[in-house]
Amino acid sequence: MLDENGLPAENKSGLVLLAVALWVFTSVLGFLEILTVRAIILRIYGHFAITYGFYSRELQGAQVLGMGTLVVMGILCLGVAIGCGEYHLKHFGQPQSWRLFSRTIAVEVAILVLALFI
Repeated sequence: MLDENGLPAENKSGLVLLAVALWVFTSVLGFLEILTVRAIILRIYGHFAITYGFYSRELQGAQVLGMGTLVVMGILCLGVAIGCGEYHLKHFGQPQSWRLFSRTIAVEVAILVLALFI
């Protein structure tokens, strides 16, 4: 195949496959982390409920907090997945696109590591 200048076009199918695989991986991992973030928030809430002794409101407050976390994290993850997909579509093959992949994966791994310590 030739490009618009008449030169042989580069075969970027490997890079396209890698970019799509990384985007799917980060999107799926982001949606799986919804439950991880919910568990972190409920652990923190449970700690304060036991430490400061507001037991009567503990169950109802935890349910509301858990549902609110699911809604907020679901919207956030959906927005990040769509936004990153659009960004990678416009900036494919550029260093900014690969930097965004690395930053996204770093944040997701940091959340998973944080869950181990809380």
